[in-house]
Amino acid sequence: MRLYIAGPMTGIPQFNYPKFVLMAAELRAAGHDAVSPVELDDPEIQAISLASPDGNLDTIKSHGQSWGDFLARDVKQLADDGIEGVVVLPEWEYSRGARLETFVAYLCDLPIYSWEYGDLYRLPHLELVDAWGEGVFINA
Repeated sequence: MRLYIAGPMTGIPQFNYPKFVLMAAELRAAGHDAVSPVELDDPEIQAISLASPDGNLDTIKSHGQSWGDFLARDVKQLADDGIEGVVVLPEWEYSRGARLETFVAYLCDLPIYSWEYGDLYRLPHLELVDAWGEGVFINA
């Protein structure tokens, strides 16, 4: 299955690259075709991101890229590139980008999974709606 990886990046050391790399490796070891946004970055952006101690977006902006540039590329992947599902990294629900990616996936009728103990677990709709609403439905 061709799976896109969504998760938090901004504000995390190295823009969370190590967790994306690990998830891609685990999915591939299980026989899936993993699409990781960190692997879509050009080598210069990868090097800048890996050197970032705090995942501050100003690091990337100084090299001519914006959050919107990356998000547009990633949303296009979900809509146009044969993605069959999305796998979320832990704490995805706190990421504006990952929430948007999962919402786009939902609108494209793609299942959204977490990866637990070497297997895919489909996220319930209520959990997704709660994340998209930033907790307003379950925590209200």
